[in-house]
Amino acid sequence: MQNPYTLFGGITLESGSWADWFSGIMSFAAVVTALTGYWWSERLRKADKRDRERQAGKQIAVKIFQVLNGTDDIRRHLNAEYTGPPLEGVDAHQRWRQVHPLVGLSFDPALQLDGAEQAMLIDAKAHQFMMELMLVISRYQSIVLTMKEYAIRYDSLYQLMPAPVEWADGRAVHRLSEEQRMRMLPYSTALEGLISSVKNMADENMDKCTKLAQQYNPTMSGYFGDNNFPKLLVPNADATPEQTLGN
Repeated sequence: MQNPYTLFGGITLESGSWADWFSGIMSFAAVVTALTGYWWSERLRKADKRDRERQAGKQIAVKIFQVLNGTDDIRRHLNAEYTGPPLEGVDAHQRWRQVHPLVGLSFDPALQLDGAEQAMLIDAKAHQFMMELMLVISRYQSIVLTMKEYAIRYDSLYQLMPAPVEWADGRAVHRLSEEQRMRMLPYSTALEGLISSVKNMADENMDKCTKLAQQYNPTMSGYFGDNNFPKLLVPNADATPEQTLGN
């Protein structure tokens, strides 16, 4: 027969009940430990997610910065009036005769928003901002590819021309007969249409990207609850590319 034990409050337990109490206490401790571990791991998971989202947000600023300045560089090049004597001839008004190919352009597929950047903008409920940014990036990449195509067609057109008869202030002067000019007319017309198209795209992209740059800081600050994000400034006629990003 087991000996009874009296606890505080007059509660009497048989000696065999101690094992049950110990087992219950250990089970309770195991549950508390499991819940504490889950709470801590969940907290770490959320903190890690927040850090990754913040990094994605800052990377978006870099991409807007690249597109904004890249578009501005191309737009300025297309609108620049090159020094030299006035052009003569019936086709002197055509812009392709004034706009030289722009070297150093490269197509960068990494400019597109990756999964983490898209997920962050979706969580921030910045769907319109995300769609506009994706369009701006795609348009800029189209501009770069069009400028590359322009360079190829520009060189091909000049290969059809006869050798220059003289040089005037750095410009090659060609003398074309009417037959030669008519033979080149379809190529020059296509080139003029290409340069007009890319100019319109650059003007539109500059306008859209400028608005996104203005929306960037409020969008990020509103989602993260702080102002630890750069303020993208809008370039003007006298700004250098380095002056378009400020804190």
